[in-house]
Amino acid sequence: MVDARFSIRKVRQTIWSSQLYRHTRRIAADLTRPIRRIELAVIFRQDLSEPIQVSDAKLQIEVAQASPDDVQQAASLNPSSSRRETFCWRLENDCLCFVARTASEIVAYNWVRLRPGPDDGDMIALADREAFHLDSYVHENWRGNRIEAALSSRMRLFEKQSGCTTTYTKISVFNRKSLRSSRRMGWKPSGLVLRVRGSRSGGWPIVTLWGSAHPLRKQ
Repeated sequence: MVDARFSIRKVRQTIWSSQLYRHTRRIAADLTRPIRRIELAVIFRQDLSEPIQVSDAKLQIEVAQASPDDVQQAASLNPSSSRRETFCWRLENDCLCFVARTASEIVAYNWVRLRPGPDDGDMIALADREAFHLDSYVHENWRGNRIEAALSSRMRLFEKQSGCTTTYTKISVFNRKSLRSSRRMGWKPSGLVLRVRGSRSGGWPIVTLWGSAHPLRKQ
C-alpha cells in the first residue's frame, strides 16, 4: 500500500512538473480569470491563547521568515503567474512572509498581516493583537507532504510569541482539501462570505452569508 501511494505521488509530481501541464495551467488561468475574481470563502478563526498544535512535514524542511531575496523567489513559485509586484508591495506594507525550504529550494510560502491594511481588494480590519493569514502556496511538486500544515503551525507559534491572541484566515469553499486540513489544525469556521478578488477601485461589498466577515471589510 505504501509503495502504491508513493508511485501515485511520483506520477502526479511528474505530470505537475511537465512543461505541457504548466503551459495548460497558464492558459486556463488566463481564460477563467474574470470568473475566478468571484470567491465564496469560509472565514476561519483560531484562539492563540490555547496551545498551538505544531505539525511536522513528511520530509525535512526549514521554516523561516523570508528575506527580500526569498520573497522574490517565492513570487515566481506558482507556475501560472508571477506575483512579484504584489509581494514587493506587501513586504513594504506591514505584511510578513514565511517560507519553507527543503535543502536550499523554497517550496512553499505563506503571508500574514499583523496590522490593519488592504489586500486583494479588501480591508483587513484587524483589531489589537489579531493576525490574518492571507496567502499560502505549496509548489505542486511538493504537495502531499504536509508542508503547509508545518508552515502554518510555526507561523501561529510566531504570532502567539509576538503577542497575538487571535488569528484568522479564509479558504475557498471549493478547496476541500484545505478545508479538511484546517479543521485538523484547530481552525474553527466563523463566517461564510461572497467577495470579489483584487478590485482596484475602492472594493466591492462583501456579502456575509453566515456568521461574521471579520476581519474582512470593504476597502
